Amino acid sequence: MEIKTRQIDGKPLTIIIEYPLLDAKTKRLIHKIKTLDFVVNGNSNGKVFQVHISDIYYMEAVDRKTFLYTKDEVYMSDKKLYEFEEIFRDTGIIRISKSCLMNMDMLYSVKQLMNSQLVHRCINS
Repeated sequence: MEIKTRQIDGKPLTIIIEYPLLDAKTKRLIHKIKTLDFVVNGNSNGKVFQVHISDIYYMEAVDRKTFLYTKDEVYMSDKKLYEFEEIFRDTGIIRISKSCLMNMDMLYSVKQLMNSQLVHRCINS
C-alpha cells in the first residue's frame, strides 16, 4: 500500500482510493473512512450542534440522559446508548460498560487502580 498526502489550500478534504481489486480489505478501509464523517446531534446550553464521531471521546448514560464528551465540550442527546451502539456499529465506538460507550480511536492508555476501577487517558488529554 502506498500513501501520498498533499495540502491544497482552499479545497475540502478529498480522499481518493485507487485499487487493483475491490476486496474485503479495501471495502473495510473505505467503510472506516466513511464512518469518520458520521455526525450526531447534541444539545449544549439550549442549542443543537452537529458533533462528528471523530470528535467524540466517549458517551455516558446518567439518570436516563445520554451525554457525549468531546475534548472541550459535553453535549446531551435524546438518543439512548443502545441507539448509538446501533448507529456506530463497525466503527471505533464500542460499549465498555452498561452505561458507557468509548471511542477506541481516542483511547491512549488504560490503567487499573487498586480498587479495580480503570483510569483511561485519551489522545490530546
